[in-house]
Amino acid sequence: MATLLDTGIVYAYYDRSDRWHRAAAELFDAELGGLLLPSAVVPEVDHLLGARLGSAARRQFYRGLVEASYLMVDVPQDRVTRIAEIDERFADLELGFVDSSIVALAESLGVPRVATADRRHFEPLARAFALELVPVPPENAG
Repeated sequence: MATLLDTGIVYAYYDRSDRWHRAAAELFDAELGGLLLPSAVVPEVDHLLGARLGSAARRQFYRGLVEASYLMVDVPQDRVTRIAEIDERFADLELGFVDSSIVALAESLGVPRVATADRRHFEPLARAFALELVPVPPENAG
């Protein structure tokens, strides 16, 4: 099943000390071939990996891009208006472009499954847009 990836869950996959790492690794292993990486997420992951883990982690991420561990998806120009609408509708959450674009992509691609560690933003979005959030948060697992 196709799954859209948010920044935090991709970062957690590479950072073994992140509390979401195990859940991210299990999800990525199970869903390989169906992981959709919005292009807007790439710079955020790149920055976080470089700043927190260093250049070796960034290069590992790049290898995943090259080896097509993820299918990168771009935001079509005709979805930018929708991104702005989502951001405005949920102004109290201060979503920003990346989170709003994930919702817009979920709508346009017909992919309601979103892998995220950002439950503060995505739980209200999941209720409003019938999104399925994965994986189970670590404190709720097992």
